[in-house]
Amino acid sequence: TFKGIPKSTGNMDPGSSFIKTFSAAPVAPDVTYHSIISVKNMDEPKEKWTDGVVKYESAHIDYAASERVVHSGHSTQGETETIEEVRRILLKHIGIY
Repeated sequence: TFKGIPKSTGNMDPGSSFIKTFSAAPVAPDVTYHSIISVKNMDEPKEKWTDGVVKYESAHIDYAASERVVHSGHSTQGETETIEEVRRILLKHIGIY
């Protein structure tokens, strides 16, 4: 029943139709973007930074309102630094921070 439905990893290939379509979509001018990027090898030059899956240069968004680089592997959602940054962003957008 799931024949022909791509897996999430297949959708992340730079040549996939999903990525091509998503990359071509215009950025909504009224949406504020923030970026939290995990890097596990911060002691290396920035051009070598990676979370073990995604390179920093691929994760970086030029037009982000803020960018926080956290020392972590790819799954960073449970890290204290990541949670604190999400909290900071949410509080900022409701006018508390």
